[in-house]
Amino acid sequence: MPILALALGFLVSLFAALLLVPTVCRVARRVGWLDEPDGTRKIHRDAVPNVGGLAIVGAAVVGIGVMTVARIELPRSISGALTLPDPLVVLGALGIAAVGFWDDRRAMSHRAKFVAQLVVTALAFAGGARVMVFDAALGAGPLALAVSGLLTVVWMVGMMNAVNLVDGMDGLAAGVVAIAFVGLAGAHALGGDLGALVLAAAVCGALLGFLRYNFAPATVFMGDSGSLFLGYALAAYALRGTAHPNPVLALVIPAVIMGIPVLDTAVSILRRKLTGQRLFYPDRDHIHHRLQAQMSTRRAALTLYAFGAYLALGALAMATMRPLAALVTFLFGSAAVYGFLGYVRYLPTPGRIVRYAERRQQVKSLVGRKLADTPRAGRVAHERFEPTAGPER
Repeated sequence: MPILALALGFLVSLFAALLLVPTVCRVARRVGWLDEPDGTRKIHRDAVPNVGGLAIVGAAVVGIGVMTVARIELPRSISGALTLPDPLVVLGALGIAAVGFWDDRRAMSHRAKFVAQLVVTALAFAGGARVMVFDAALGAGPLALAVSGLLTVVWMVGMMNAVNLVDGMDGLAAGVVAIAFVGLAGAHALGGDLGALVLAAAVCGALLGFLRYNFAPATVFMGDSGSLFLGYALAAYALRGTAHPNPVLALVIPAVIMGIPVLDTAVSILRRKLTGQRLFYPDRDHIHHRLQAQMSTRRAALTLYAFGAYLALGALAMATMRPLAALVTFLFGSAAVYGFLGYVRYLPTPGRIVRYAERRQQVKSLVGRKLADTPRAGRVAHERFEPTAGPER
């Protein structure tokens, strides 16, 4: 069992983050890598360093390095069957962290960031992190590879942007991602993939050390260098395919574990579509904003931690079940999730949906009648007021 090596990597990452975050903050204040408040979306009081993601990445790399040494140097009874991340996947993680850092400094366009996300997704795909849910049905030909590539792009790019979206409140993204990593590690372990715990141990240690400074009131933000890195690492880690023998559940279970960023992104896209806003239009109507309007920032973060833990535990239960039982669990769990999101006023209740549909139908009927009456009204007005001579001036 690689427990000792994993514990060592976790502790090293934790202490590395505790040391690196203050160092990064000092450098950031000296050179001006700060997030200035603007009174609208950025409501913090003072300028805060926004490159804490560099410390997260550095601490995680140190932890993985220690576990690499443990795997090589220590007796197998201590190091166990540790499976290190593929070098191409690691290269993609470092690359997207660099892109996020550049975006924090220079504000890249959405198109440039999307291209960068495609590049690192290609690295992950080449490193074996890909969606394989349709491989059995499509075989091993080019069609299966193309479908796998498309789904992997949707999964990886979606998760990078999803974590970026939830990084809008002190301590939220770091805590939610740490819980998701623990849930994914548990799902892989239940599937017999103990070697998969390497990345989870390193990243969770780094995130707990970072939370020491990022929990409300935060003295450092992770920035895009952290959120894009975490979204990439989380998405790639989920694609190991050992969460369940069934290929569909092997993808659904990680999606449930990562439910907070997944749900928030899906609702945000739907909301912006219905209101006619641009897809990347920034707003203050995410789930954490709704909670902040009802409670303190600390309590809102803890509430979402509990919600994330509930999703992770439900997914772990599904990982031990046959497909039909897992489906029933998913449906009952989804009903509870909907009830919670309705309770915190993030999703409309069934009654509100019915009332909205009725009002929408009434408006459509009213507009339809008005349009139907307009031509007749115009003809009457024309017949009644058509002059017989030239108009008077």
